[in-house]
This record gives sequence, C-alpha cells and structure tokens, in this order.
Amino acid sequence: MIDRPLYLDRIRPFIGKPVIKIVTGVRRSGKSTLLQLVRAELRSRGVLGTDMLDVNLEVYANRHLKNPDLLYEQVKAWADELDGRKGYLFLDEIQEVETWEQLVPGLQTEFQIDIYLTGSNAHFLSSEFATYLSGRYVEISVFPFSFSEFVRLRMNDGIQETVDEAFDVYRVLGGFPFLSYLDYAPDPCREYLLSIYDTVVLKDMVERESIKDASLLGELLPFLIANIGHTFSGRSIERMLEGENISISVGSVLKYVQVASDANLLYRASRVDVMSKKVFKSQEKYYLVDQGLREAVYGNNDRNIDQVLDNIVFLELLRHGWKVTVGDKPLVVSGTDESASAPGGASREIDFIASKGSRKLYLQVCYLLADESTIEREFKPLEELRSDYPKYVLSLDKVDRSQNGIMHRDIRTFLLESDDLLG
Repeated sequence: MIDRPLYLDRIRPFIGKPVIKIVTGVRRSGKSTLLQLVRAELRSRGVLGTDMLDVNLEVYANRHLKNPDLLYEQVKAWADELDGRKGYLFLDEIQEVETWEQLVPGLQTEFQIDIYLTGSNAHFLSSEFATYLSGRYVEISVFPFSFSEFVRLRMNDGIQETVDEAFDVYRVLGGFPFLSYLDYAPDPCREYLLSIYDTVVLKDMVERESIKDASLLGELLPFLIANIGHTFSGRSIERMLEGENISISVGSVLKYVQVASDANLLYRASRVDVMSKKVFKSQEKYYLVDQGLREAVYGNNDRNIDQVLDNIVFLELLRHGWKVTVGDKPLVVSGTDESASAPGGASREIDFIASKGSRKLYLQVCYLLADESTIEREFKPLEELRSDYPKYVLSLDKVDRSQNGIMHRDIRTFLLESDDLLG
C-alpha cells in the first residue's frame, strides 16, 4: 500500500467536520485503501480503534446490513458506547443499502459522528440524495494509479527500470493497484482486468440499472472502448451496429453511454467553440477510466498509441480536479476575425481545454512530432489562439521543440511533474 497524497490532501480539511465524505470511483481503483489511509491518519492523531466503525457492505458476512434498519441498529449500538467521544463511521459500497440516502443523513444528525462513504456508481449521487443532504457532503473522485504513483509503487517493489520502460508497461496495462501483486505479467493482468470489466458491467450497469438486453450492451461497450477519444455520434453508432445486423436505437445508445458513465467506466468531454464559448450538444468525446481496460477488452494499445496517450493525459487532468473540454477553433483568414475551414472542411481542434477556478490550460497531445506537417498541425491551433493562458504540446519526443510561447513537453516528464504543474 502506498500513500496517495493527492486524495488525502483533499480529505484532510474535512476530517472531523460535519460534512459527509463520499469517495467515488470505478471498482478496484483504491477507494477502500484510501479509507484505510484515513483511518491510519486518525490513529496518528490519537483516535482509538474502538472509536472507528468500518463496515464493508460487499462482504458476505455483512449481507444483512444491506437492510437499512439493521445497519441503523448496529451503528446505534456502537455510537452508544462512545461515551461522548467523537466517532468515525466508514461505510464501503454504500449503494448496496436500500434507501441509504435517507439513512446516512439521519445517522449524522442523530449521533453526531463523522461519516465516510465509498460508492462505485455515480448514479447514487442523485438529485434526490443531494436534496436529503442539502449541501452537507463533499465528493472525492478516485482513479487508478497515475503514472507518478505507478513509478513510485514499482520503485517500492524494488523494480529496476528506466522511466521509459515503466511507461511502456503503464500505457498498456494501466494503473489498477492490484496489478503489482501479479508482477505485471501481461496474461494474468489481462485476466484480472477483464474480471473488473465484467463486474462493472454486471453489477454497476446491468443489475443496478435493470438493463434487460445485456447482450446489446455487450456489443456496444467494446466499440466505445475501442474508439476512446474519437468523436461520438449516437446516429453513427446506430448505423455501424446495423451493419453488423445488430438493431439498436439512438435512444438506447445514449442510455447505455450514460449508464457506463454512471459506473465510472467512461468520462465525457464536451466540445466547445473556442471563439464563442458555445458548448455543442453533439460530437463530444468519451474516455476510459484506465487504458489497461482497453487493452484487456479490445487490445491494440501499442498500435493505437495516439488514442491511449490522449486518454492518459485526459485522466491526469481529471485526477487533479480540472474540468476538461475539447476545443473547436476555426482557422483565421489573413489575420482577420473571419473563420474558414481547415483542409477537408475541418476546423483546427484543440485536444483539451482544462479549467480549474481562475486557471486554464490548452493542451495538444500526439505520439511524435515526426515531420514539419505534424509540428504545424499540433502547434498552429495554439499559436492562433488569442490567450495568455499556458499552452502545451505533449508528445514522446525527447527533443524540446517549444516555440512562440508554446511549451513542448515529453508526456512522461509532464506526468511525473503533474503534481506541481496541475496541483
């Protein structure tokens, strides 16, 4: 187990405060381990073990506690023994409890205890729950290991390798924490990742959302996973599946994409017109919670390296709390404000526009700046952008090609320095 300061630093200001801490994220991303780290911090502050109650609601022995009345009785019995001391309650996979959104606020109010929850499905943070809590909660989103965490873990495990060698493993197998126990052996890792995928699909999508046609979902998801970072269109997916003799409506496509997003499997990036700031209601892009799942489900991470690099950078921005959109920027004609289409009728796309409070970043991501046409394609949209915010081109090149105020960085270095650059 390694320390995860990126998440602990977000939780610390709320420890002991009358707000419910909710840790969300895809299954096996480290949510339960994060709660262990919080408990260790509490012990270091002098909190007794008996003043903490930990209930994992997916453990078979606790299956009866999915009944909210029985869970209430157990918490009450523990709280009554605190004798005026502060109590700390940890409920793992809270969405397993019926009507939990009514139970949890009541526990906080009645017993004056500090509550920490985890959940694997974002849908459980519904508007109904927000109404019950009335702003008395904070959400911390947890992801599989970042590249810097991945490198630190491998160093702790005594693995001798270069940064480049570590990244070669990371971009294929990803950052799910348990992979270290498999020594990153490719075949066992892929089997484990497939088991995560199957569990997410079955428990957090099919069962939780009562999906009747699981086979249709099974046909759609691999297509979405294969096409991460590509422009999404419900209509085009409908036509594509029809070509495979699979009948699905646009409405069903959109529903299943939302279900995958609720399960923290996919993340959406809206497309924004850089000039007008207009958000387009279509042509957004979707990214996967971990590139290792793509390798397990679809393969070809090394062959589709541009997509994988996009996905890795997108997730790194999310880890650090940035809101990320895709930028559409028309070409400028002869220095005027009139816009024109790029070759082939396309506008110049900016891969990511990241916003965090008053800060903003513009980023282009590519595999290699192999020739002048590639350099122009990546740098030109940023050069034409009238903004003083930082602009980056990220690639796997070792040579620094920074120019005209645009910083060029090796993606590996950018990821290792992300705590300073993005924090």
